[in-house]
Amino acid sequence: MESPEDFERHMAQTIWDNRWKMPSAYEVFTRNHMCRDGAAVYALEHCVFAAHFPRWFGSVVANCPHLKARRYMIENMYVEEVNDPTISNGHYESLVDFAVALGHAREAVYAYKGKIYTRLAIAYWDRATRAWPWLEGFAAVAGLEAARGPAVLKLGNARPNSRAVFKALNLPDAAMSHWQAAETADYGEDGHGDMTLKILSEYATTEEQQSRILEVLAETMEVRRHHFDCIGRDCLKAAGVPLETVGAAA
Repeated sequence: MESPEDFERHMAQTIWDNRWKMPSAYEVFTRNHMCRDGAAVYALEHCVFAAHFPRWFGSVVANCPHLKARRYMIENMYVEEVNDPTISNGHYESLVDFAVALGHAREAVYAYKGKIYTRLAIAYWDRATRAWPWLEGFAAVAGLEAARGPAVLKLGNARPNSRAVFKALNLPDAAMSHWQAAETADYGEDGHGDMTLKILSEYATTEEQQSRILEVLAETMEVRRHHFDCIGRDCLKAAGVPLETVGAAA
């Protein structure tokens, strides 16, 4: 069994290997072809994801016997659903503002259910958080935040979703508030990203549990990378970029 510190490093490496080692088509889009039409594709799919994300934590909380872990998840849910203290209009609503600034009608964003690849990814995380033991469900969902945390980002080739990614769109500050909030919540030293690894290392107390958590992290990262690859392909199409010109990632 690994020490907590070694296990955190092992988890970060597992996340990186399965999410960032080979860039998805979305990373190709954001690095080389960022434009409003392509970003509008991403914004719409991400709004669907964000609407479901706090509900997954709710499912995990229902199965979690540890108050400390529940408090962390409830706090995370509160920021997502009730009040993000870093912005004035709510975490999800600020993302909808981003989508609206890119040309979507607000009511259409609320009603949108996602493309099939988004619905399939959501079905995976729904099942993971409802059917698996709490620690595995937590790894499957909170691992998505860890994928953009400092411990993973420092391994290279990874890119946080931040205001800098969308700077070329020249959107007003009000439309970018969601990404400002994300920078504060996820990427700081005590942000949600690395807290995931600390909680997993605290409660995975056997070699078997550690092995299973690594399996879950690898799998959920594969799902997320595939999800982003599908989104990225559609972003590139919207940007008018022929997929055959962008390499194997697309």
